[in-house]
Amino acid sequence: MNYLISVILTVYNREHYIHRCIDSILSQKNVNIELIIVDDGSKDSSPEICDEYAAKNVNVKVIHQKNAGISVARNVGLDNVTGDFIFFMDDDDFLPENALQSLLNLSIEHEADLVIGNYAWYKDDGSYYKMSKIPEKYCNKLISNREVCELLLYTYQTWVIIVNWGKLYRKQVWDNIRFPAEINKSEDQFVFVDLMESCKKIYLTDQVVYNQVLSKRSISRSKYARWHLFHAAGVSEIIKYLISKGYFDIAMYKFGMGTRDIIFFRKVLKDEISKKEIKRLYGVYCNLAKELAPHVNFKTKMRLLFFRCSLKGYAYFQVKHGKKFARQA
Repeated sequence: MNYLISVILTVYNREHYIHRCIDSILSQKNVNIELIIVDDGSKDSSPEICDEYAAKNVNVKVIHQKNAGISVARNVGLDNVTGDFIFFMDDDDFLPENALQSLLNLSIEHEADLVIGNYAWYKDDGSYYKMSKIPEKYCNKLISNREVCELLLYTYQTWVIIVNWGKLYRKQVWDNIRFPAEINKSEDQFVFVDLMESCKKIYLTDQVVYNQVLSKRSISRSKYARWHLFHAAGVSEIIKYLISKGYFDIAMYKFGMGTRDIIFFRKVLKDEISKKEIKRLYGVYCNLAKELAPHVNFKTKMRLLFFRCSLKGYAYFQVKHGKKFARQA
């Protein structure tokens, strides 16, 4: 096949991982690849390593920029692709053998705009940890918009539904979509809604098509800071979408996740900027609670009302009665 896959790799200070990552991309067989590396102002030897690959491989392009965050870096990559398909990678991860060929074959066979597969987790020392597991009833078929959203109910096992890495997209899916430049954590959630509307056909495979490394230096596992609040903000955007689709059961589940975030970070983030953002997010979730109230049972309706009346009181009962309380509201 003459289709070209544009792999967008954003890099920031990953000199200890980057060789394995790039080698796993360039060793993919039976596919045509252009590798676009966006170096986001790395301070270690990553820029030099990337330039060495570009000097030896005509299909590797390196773009160096001042540090601006992953969203800007991904957007720069999107602005430079020339392929028929797009695939995102993080700089400390690596690909299984023939992953891109498998994804491409499935996309062509089923005329899918997006192909999603399972992924494996590896520890920082390179040892295998475990793998995600998309429930069998959703696998190896085209799935509906409702079914994609149902997978949000499975949280960690199917987090792969939300993240942008490890998926194969047709290029036109991204023609009018870009990441919000000011968001550098949970940025995937802020484009989820647009992607769901842009992808007419989505295929899920049970194949493992991506290896994620649980790097200690990963931004998602770093010390808590105010930018972790982006997660609750991103969840709120997904909840609005679920409500608009009438998927109220899934919206309630995500509401529980978002409010747990707000309550947790209310305890650990004490700077004034974080306090202001938490107050804003509380207002957003109060409005969502008001929208959800007509579509839930009486017990849940009362809990939504309680949330709107007092975040402090709601947080107290969440701690006292455990996660079951939070899941229901």
